[in-house]
Amino acid sequence: MASAAQPARFHFSTRDLLMMAALAALGGVTGTAVNAIGDALQAVFGFAGSMQWASGLHVLWLVLAVGLTRKAGAGTVTGLLKGAVEFLSGNTHGLLVLLVDLVAGLCVDLGMLPFRRRGSLPAYGLAGGLASASNVLVFQLFAAAPEDVLRYVWALVALAALSGVVLAGVLGYGLLQSLRKSGVVRDQPAAPVRAPLYAAFLVAMAALAVGGGVILRRNLQGPPSVAITGDVAAPYTYAVAEGAFATVEAQLAMQGMARRYTGVPLREIIAQAQPGPATASAVVTASDGYSFFISRREIESNPDLLLAHSGEGDQVAYQIAGAENSKAWVRNVTEIRLVGQALLEVRGAVDRPFPYNPDDWQLEMDNAQLDLGQGVKKYQGSALQAVLERWEVQAGAKTLRFITRDGATAELPLAEAQGDADWRIWTVSDTPSMTLAIAHAGGRVLALDVVTLEVQ
Repeated sequence: MASAAQPARFHFSTRDLLMMAALAALGGVTGTAVNAIGDALQAVFGFAGSMQWASGLHVLWLVLAVGLTRKAGAGTVTGLLKGAVEFLSGNTHGLLVLLVDLVAGLCVDLGMLPFRRRGSLPAYGLAGGLASASNVLVFQLFAAAPEDVLRYVWALVALAALSGVVLAGVLGYGLLQSLRKSGVVRDQPAAPVRAPLYAAFLVAMAALAVGGGVILRRNLQGPPSVAITGDVAAPYTYAVAEGAFATVEAQLAMQGMARRYTGVPLREIIAQAQPGPATASAVVTASDGYSFFISRREIESNPDLLLAHSGEGDQVAYQIAGAENSKAWVRNVTEIRLVGQALLEVRGAVDRPFPYNPDDWQLEMDNAQLDLGQGVKKYQGSALQAVLERWEVQAGAKTLRFITRDGATAELPLAEAQGDADWRIWTVSDTPSMTLAIAHAGGRVLALDVVTLEVQ
């Protein structure tokens, strides 16, 4: 009797909740992998939005949740769970992915509303298309693309919507039909839900999405100024509103997409702070904690390198534009810190013993979420395997011995380093001075603040 009464008391049964949790877990883990593939393709092809053709795969799990449970609101709940899984599994978008998946889940449920037969192919197609397109619009809200690229953004919206119709709607409908015909899942009618209660649920979730978006946007935007700190004689706070520098306009391209930027040459802003003679790089930090470095050589020699600004008053935001490395085009800049050079000296059984300098490996670096002493953050690192190839390790060498600044040592078998590209030399720029760490992309940390490598 208790189990028979449960559906009347609770909209989602235990089976429904378990099914939604499983789909959210599958979607979250695969979503993080798809994002990583998208970042790699964007770096290779130089085309922003290279994976929008596959964006429907992110939404497929939400459509399946609605189809398997036949419960209104399943898309929203699964979207929220999926976002949590992606965030905890190290998605490169951070907290923003929670908002993206919540909005996608809402769009799945809203896309089903106009249809009397919510299990029909048109219903799945519309729900998948709306949900898939929403991710581009949410990212646009935070990326704040200018008017000269809005046409490009709407093209991505159309591509994402088409992907959602096909890969989430049509594919999801086909999978559900196959599962029902094979008897894996029961074909059951859609569960009724009181209209006022469901409307209140959707309004509450929409309010959560809007409120969360506003808070997240404000937090990510950062202050209307940039602190210039570190190895400088005259640290100061730069604000475009003060009018201390003449601004310039330039047409600059990142990964094949050109737009017009307004800002001040970075070398002028840095020169005002009077950097020390040992300064080798500027670590640029964003409001979300992301940071990347730009060498002093590039700062002084690249005339297109700008600290660009957009907006006015308290809404002004700063961005690095014109850098040689696309990873250095940091948005929502809050601090530029001048630091000394971080080098890894090598000695022992190598034919070409030259120091490892992160500046020489910028374009070969990859990223991962790691805890290198400052909590879990996103770091950039070069494959130790590739660096060893450049050093030309001698035959007979078996061990890599890393020596830290304080004299501690750690060892790694040479064969393991040469056979696993996830062993990397990480650039740690969130410390007072730039340092290097040896760690595996999977999370194993071997040594921090490494200064010497002995190949034995």
